[in-house]
Amino acid sequence: MRNCTMKTTKFLLLVIAILALSCSKDDDQTINLAPVIKAQSFSASETAIDTEIFGTVTATDVNEDALSYSITANSDDLFEITKTGALSLASGKTLDFETKTTHEITVEVTDGKAKASAKVTITVTDGNDTPAISAQSFTAAETIEDTVVIGTVTATDENGDQITYSIITNSNDLFEITTTGELSLAVGKTLDFETKSVHEIIIEATDGNHSASETITINVSDITTVSTLAGGGPITVFNAPQGLVVDASGNVYVANVYNHTINKITPDGTVSVFAGSVKGYANGTGSAAKFHFPIDLAIDASDNIYVADQGNHCIRKITPGGVVSMFAGSEFGLSGNIDDTGSAARFNGPTGITVDANNIIYVTDINSHLIRKITPLKEVTTLAGSIKGYAEGTGTAAKFSFPSDVVADNSGNVYVTDQSNHRIRKITSSGVVTTFAGSSSGYAEGTGSAAQFNFPTRITIDPSGNLYVTDLQNHRIRKITSAGVVSTLAGIESGYIDGDASIAKFERPYGIAIDASLNLYVTDETGNRVRKITQ
Repeated sequence: MRNCTMKTTKFLLLVIAILALSCSKDDDQTINLAPVIKAQSFSASETAIDTEIFGTVTATDVNEDALSYSITANSDDLFEITKTGALSLASGKTLDFETKTTHEITVEVTDGKAKASAKVTITVTDGNDTPAISAQSFTAAETIEDTVVIGTVTATDENGDQITYSIITNSNDLFEITTTGELSLAVGKTLDFETKSVHEIIIEATDGNHSASETITINVSDITTVSTLAGGGPITVFNAPQGLVVDASGNVYVANVYNHTINKITPDGTVSVFAGSVKGYANGTGSAAKFHFPIDLAIDASDNIYVADQGNHCIRKITPGGVVSMFAGSEFGLSGNIDDTGSAARFNGPTGITVDANNIIYVTDINSHLIRKITPLKEVTTLAGSIKGYAEGTGTAAKFSFPSDVVADNSGNVYVTDQSNHRIRKITSSGVVTTFAGSSSGYAEGTGSAAQFNFPTRITIDPSGNLYVTDLQNHRIRKITSAGVVSTLAGIESGYIDGDASIAKFERPYGIAIDASLNLYVTDETGNRVRKITQ
C-alpha cells in the first residue's frame, strides 16, 4: 500500500512539472501585429525636380520590425517612393499648379509579414514658372525703315512676372528688339527680297529667374515701286521715246524716236544726247551722226549699242565712245527682204532688236513679218516667219503679224512680241515657233493661252528666265515666268502716277530694259517719260 502511494505521488509530481514547463514556453511567445500607417500630407512646389525629396512617409510597428514602403495607387504615375519612405517625383515627371493642385496616392507599408496602407496627399504650390514663348512670324516689306516696328514678340508668365526680351541668335545682325519685345531692323540695316526672303532669329524671354527661347521668323515681302527717272517736260528732251538699254555703269540709253537721237540718262537722272542730231543718215561721232526714227536698242557685253534705225531700214552700231557706223542693211535707206551680208542685206522697218551672249543679233522686221538673225560677221538670215498671219511651225512655215520686239534666253531660245496677234511667241534655236503666252486681244492673267494681252510691244528677260512685257493698250507691265505664268507687275490703267506698283499708271508703256539689280526701265511713249520700276 505504501509503495502504491509513493508511485502515485511521483506521477503527480511529473505531471505538475510537465505542465509548468508547458506554461513557461507559452508565456515567452510574442504575437506579430501589422504596421500602423495614417493618412499624411505633403507640399511640393510645381518647380520641384524629380531628384528632389519633398517628404518621407512614416508608419509605426509595435514589434519594431523593419518596414518597407511602396505605392499601390499612383496619380498619373507622377510619384515614386523609396523602401524607406522618401517621396519624390518619378523620373522625368513634373508638377503644374495650374493643371492640378492636389494629388492623392496610396502608400503601402509592410514588415514582411503584414501590410497596411493609407492615403497620402501631395499639395502642389504655385512656383515661379518659366515664361512660355511660342514660335512666331512677322512680315516686313523690303522697303521698311529701321525706325518702324516690324512686330511685337509676346510671351506669357503664369506668375504675372514682368518679361524682358533679347536676341540670342541674329540673322546677319539685321535685327534688334526692345526689352518689351518690339522687333525692328538694327540701325542702318535694310531688307532685300531678292537677296533673302526669309530670316530666322532666336528670341529669349526671361522673368529674371527663368528663361525660355524660341525661333521667330521674319518674312520679307517683295515691294515693287514705280518712279520717274527722267522726262515729262517739253518734247525737246524726249519725243516719243521707245526702245532703251542699260550699260554696265547703270547709264540708260533711249531711242528718242521723233527727235532722231539716242539719249543718255545717268543714274542721277541727267539727260544728254549721246548720238544723232537731225533726221537723216550719216555715220560719225556723237551729234555728227544722223538717224531716221531710231526705234529700238540692244547692248552687248562690251557696251556697244545696236540701233534699229527704222526709217533708214538698217542696223547701226554705236561704240561706247559714241562712234556710229553701219552694221547691216542699206546705206541708202532702201527697204526690202534680202538675206545677205552687211550692206547687201535688206530690212523693211526693223523695229525690235536684241543681242545674245554669243553676240548674235536678232531683229523683228515688222513690215516683212519676219524674225531676222545677224551673226558677228554681219551675215543676215531669216530665222522664222513668212507672210502676215498666225501659224505655228518651223522657219518659214510660221507666221507673225507685225512682230515688234525680240529677246534671247541663255538656252538659245528667242521670244517675240507678236503684237497684232496679241501673243508672245517662242522660237527654238532650230527655228520651231510656238505660242508661249497669250491668245486673243484682252486682259487676263493666267498660264499660257489662258492669259491675254492687248498689243504686247517690247520684251526683256532677267537672269532667271522671267520675261517682262510692255502691254501697250492695257497700259501695264506684265511678267511671264519660265513656266508661262502671266501676271501684272505694275500699272492699272492709262495715266501718270508714281508709287506702289498696284496704283501706278503708265501712258502707253513702250520700251523696256532691265539692269543688273533687276530694276526695270520703261518708256512712257505718250508721257515722254522714262520710268523706273524697283522690284
